[in-house]
Amino acid sequence: MIARAVSVFAFALSICAACGGQDAPSGLDEPMRVQSGQFISGELPGSPPGTAGTSGPDDLRVTSIVYSNRIVLPGQAGKKLSGRASNRASAVGLRLADLGSGYWVVPIGAPDPQFPGELTWEADTDFALAASAFAGFHALRVVAIDAAGVAGEQNEVNMCLASREPDNLNACNPNTPPPDVVVSLFWDAAVDLDLRAVLPGGISVDPKHPLSDPTADGGAQSPDVAFITRDSLAGCVDDGLRQEDLVWQKRPTGTVDLYVQLANACGRPSTNFTYVVFEAEGDVPNRHLVEHFRVSGRIVNPLSDNESNVPPLYVASYSF
Repeated sequence: MIARAVSVFAFALSICAACGGQDAPSGLDEPMRVQSGQFISGELPGSPPGTAGTSGPDDLRVTSIVYSNRIVLPGQAGKKLSGRASNRASAVGLRLADLGSGYWVVPIGAPDPQFPGELTWEADTDFALAASAFAGFHALRVVAIDAAGVAGEQNEVNMCLASREPDNLNACNPNTPPPDVVVSLFWDAAVDLDLRAVLPGGISVDPKHPLSDPTADGGAQSPDVAFITRDSLAGCVDDGLRQEDLVWQKRPTGTVDLYVQLANACGRPSTNFTYVVFEAEGDVPNRHLVEHFRVSGRIVNPLSDNESNVPPLYVASYSF
């Protein structure tokens, strides 16, 4: 197995060395990254799926692709993919068929005692938060590569990139309607910024008080309750999202006043932020969240300490 791994990575490096003397790409900007994998620019090698017997060697195949859940959450890290390949394989290559600029190569693993003549493979994958901009189903293609760099027929499975907005996973199941309204707050620095809103009727919500009616049956699942989905960067622990969302499953009536609260500057002087209001349009299965309003600004910490007691900053009002 060591010889197989060394040969395939030598093959990968030989491709990069032929790129006109340019630096080998790191793949850090790819929508999907493979931990401990070798990134190579360009299309995934091998013949397209479903061409067995018409092109490529018949004895060089990825025979199975295993994953626990086809849904990929925004910014999800450590999603494990595994499977088997024919005995001729020294490595497998992976990429999203329609996203990214290249593919990843990982060495083949040990023989699978339950499937004589087949070898195991696995890859721990990270998905960039930006990939959620392409929410919906995408083909993940995997191909076996031998020690000489020859690739076989590609195998594929469909995976769904979930939307960054809390849409009830509507992007992955159009028969599940999204919430009627989502208000999202995004920011660009690692500070503890809080979404604060005064709802129609005068009730205030924020991440420390996330439900418009804590006594309602069903809590956040009640269609008449507005709720905040998370407390992003609470205690200055960076969750990678820098996003908080206010959700109504049922469209409200009236005006909501939007504020931002600098809960903790986390050692940084300021941050830029953006509020976006989404409303659902269309009928199931063609009902989706559509952006209706956007406003941006900047909040500055005028104090020397991180625990800011600055009053919340009024940003805008939006009427339903």
